[in-house]
Amino acid sequence: MLALAADVQTISSIMVEVEMLENLLQSETEENQGAITSRSIELRGSIKKLMTSPDVMECLNRLEIQGEPVWGLSSDERHLVKLARSKINEC
Repeated sequence: MLALAADVQTISSIMVEVEMLENLLQSETEENQGAITSRSIELRGSIKKLMTSPDVMECLNRLEIQGEPVWGLSSDERHLVKLARSKINEC
């Protein structure tokens, strides 16, 4: 099974958004010396909601076979799929 370009683009844009949210979370944590705040809880929830959405799960399931990226992906795209799966597993 070959990878679909639309799925790769979807996962890529989601991961950019997740990276932005993680940067905001890191800044929030540093500003409050590691204390948990309502903003940090909100950011964690946003990351989890984004990564576990049905659209992301469907795209990722099409880009993986038996836990490995499908044929037709570049090495950067394979890394992106593996990173997305690890983020989902963290949630």
